[in-house]
Amino acid sequence: MSISCLTTTHPLQSLTVKLRRTNQDKDILIYPDIFPAPEHQRWSLRKDAGNVTLDLKDIRLSDDGLYDCQVYKDQDCLNVIRFHLKVKDSVHPTPGSSVLLPCSEHPLQHRTEQVTWNVLNGRQSTDITQYRPPNNPSSSTEKLMDPLYVRAKQLKNGSLVIRDVAHIDESWYQCRVNEKTCYE
Repeated sequence: MSISCLTTTHPLQSLTVKLRRTNQDKDILIYPDIFPAPEHQRWSLRKDAGNVTLDLKDIRLSDDGLYDCQVYKDQDCLNVIRFHLKVKDSVHPTPGSSVLLPCSEHPLQHRTEQVTWNVLNGRQSTDITQYRPPNNPSSSTEKLMDPLYVRAKQLKNGSLVIRDVAHIDESWYQCRVNEKTCYE
């Protein structure tokens, strides 16, 4: 799972990045930090094409919670991202049916412009409106289907409905609430 904390032209070495759960006093990750605590070694940080991104491998139920990612340049706070990591059970719809992917945990229940949906493939996260599947459809029926971005619709509460589900839609989906700026 990957979370983008900031898009910047600053070199990663000039930044300080802190990750913490909002209900704990201890930081999970501080960059630069040569020796992260053993319980937090599943978290890592990278910068690709200007994006400062947190990665979490081997997601567990205990990872469920509210997090803050804070990015600083010297003493100046550049950005704070608050995200709710919700580990959910898999959904297995019947091909041709519709499926509802809830995003009901976000704090902006009635402001859908704040919610975006991404399709995750490894470390790659693509906005659902830009997503094109990496492989060819498995059947001639799937070749005739509308693309995912046409069949997917975001509801007022932020949830996503995908109609006419096909095997090619099988993937990880992530809802995100727009990032916010630093606290003053």
